[in-house]
Amino acid sequence: MNQPHETPETDGAAATTNETSPPKSEFPVAEVTEVASATAVLRLSRMWWLTLLCLLLAIGLVWNSLPERGPEITIRFPEGHGLKPSDAVRYRGIEVGTVSMVTLDETLSAVDVSVTLKPGAGLLNREGTRFWIVRPRFSLTEISGLETAVGAKYIGVSPGAPTAPPRRHFEGLTAPPPDELAKSGLKLILRSDDRHGLSVGSPLTWRGVDVGQVLTVNLSADARHVDVTVRMHRRYHRLVRRSSKFWITSGFDVDVSLSGVKLNAQSLGTMIRGGISLITPTEGDDAPIGSGHVFPLAMEPKDDWLEAASTVPLIDFQLPETVLVRGIRRTSVFGIPRSRPYNQVGLLFMGSTGTMLLTAELPLADDSEDSTLAEFQIQKTTGESVTVNNVRLTDCRRDETGSLRVPVEVAGFPTAAPNLFRVAAEPEECIAVRTAVSEDRSMPVIQSIDWEQLSPAGQTGVWAITGGTDFSASHGAPVVATADGKIIGVLLNGRSGPVVAPFSKAER
Repeated sequence: MNQPHETPETDGAAATTNETSPPKSEFPVAEVTEVASATAVLRLSRMWWLTLLCLLLAIGLVWNSLPERGPEITIRFPEGHGLKPSDAVRYRGIEVGTVSMVTLDETLSAVDVSVTLKPGAGLLNREGTRFWIVRPRFSLTEISGLETAVGAKYIGVSPGAPTAPPRRHFEGLTAPPPDELAKSGLKLILRSDDRHGLSVGSPLTWRGVDVGQVLTVNLSADARHVDVTVRMHRRYHRLVRRSSKFWITSGFDVDVSLSGVKLNAQSLGTMIRGGISLITPTEGDDAPIGSGHVFPLAMEPKDDWLEAASTVPLIDFQLPETVLVRGIRRTSVFGIPRSRPYNQVGLLFMGSTGTMLLTAELPLADDSEDSTLAEFQIQKTTGESVTVNNVRLTDCRRDETGSLRVPVEVAGFPTAAPNLFRVAAEPEECIAVRTAVSEDRSMPVIQSIDWEQLSPAGQTGVWAITGGTDFSASHGAPVVATADGKIIGVLLNGRSGPVVAPFSKAER
């Protein structure tokens, strides 16, 4: 057979190729390539820095948006009365905490309420603080808590001493404590031979005006007497002296004689719960007394007590004399112009730049291009008046809380000194003062404002007045602190009710 012809060159090339080619592997082989490290990537690319910055910013925004939390406490109540999570804890009308959880205790005999206080209410978790559930209460002598009849329940607070040690667990009360405001009053003990129908909450009156209430009715230590503890409101402390006399007010008295039947009835509360009256005779020891003083409680007053009754002043400082501010307030209703007269109270005082008028806000003139106050009159209680016009608003000083100081040029009007003004850090016992005329004689008229009636109203800086007292005649009146006789603000009647506009800075 013929064999294929192979040349030497071809055979040599094939042999060389087979010798130099690497042998083929049965498995794939990975190729390792060196890359830059993570720090090198961050260093070489600025986009990573921008991403990291955005991440930190997002974390900061989320952290700031989280609500601040105060201390957490637990209150045990005998009954829940419909309390539920998210209900509020209120002190003096403002929310100081929130109910976070309501559960039964392990014995199923009480209700444990977990409360988260706000950061600014940390002093409420102190020894001696008392809590109770505010709910509607109806009786023949009292109606309270009506706001919870259709709305949510809430927990009321009576704080303990700020210096007391902290506490996390509290026992709640079944009803508001009768002495929750005892620190603002004077406690007295009246000793009698019988209860005479008195009960907790019975009124203590001076000439028919409530000046306190009964806190407790208990037997004395030897069980021979009945000790009645009363609390007298702080603003009436000066009425009580060592010579003061107390007696039972029956509330219902019938006198039958030949001239007919004479019926003498007191208030409904006194008729149902009884009451106590007091008077301070002119003759006797007029030294002031402190809490815990014991007085005898008589069945009825003696004639010489009433005949020798003294006029005990409620204040020991001179009240400022106010003026009447009058003018025309022009408004528009559906494009129809209307003019309405206004009257408000004002106080003239000597400021650093001359005579100033302290009052509530005044209307501007209709055609005022430079914010000029509308013309108004300043009038004494005796009838003498002066007209004020062309006062620019830029020349006035408006306090942050709403009072207005207007420069005026008047002569022969009473003025107060600037050292009568001070700034009040928090609500305190005070009175609204205005001057009225009685029998051709000027005399001060005051309206007392208890500190427990005052509560800060939001971020406006004013103190809202609760209690339903009518202050319509005292709009713009100076508010005087009963502690030292200093003027601490102005009373304003707003749309939401009367408020005290305290000074944010002292007059200079």
